[in-house]
Amino acid sequence: MSRASYYRSPVAAVVKTLLASDQTPRPEVEQLRQRVRELDKAGKEQRRRHAQEVRDLKAAAAVYANQVQVLALRNAELEADNCRLVAHWRRWKRQ
Repeated sequence: MSRASYYRSPVAAVVKTLLASDQTPRPEVEQLRQRVRELDKAGKEQRRRHAQEVRDLKAAAAVYANQVQVLALRNAELEADNCRLVAHWRRWKRQ
């Protein structure tokens, strides 16, 4: 809904009347400040948890990278052993 459509709607008149009324409850400034403090605290906690999760994930990625490297080296060793054994077997077969 566009702003112009809202102002032409009957809802706008009702909202305006409610806001103009002294009977409409409004939060006190201190309640709003307390809510802001609570939200700030929650935001800091969320950022702290997110940062910890990122650190944990980076550490896990480093461990996995090391494991991949070890496995790649072991695979190269096994391939070299296999080539050596195949060559030995071929020599033995010719005899």
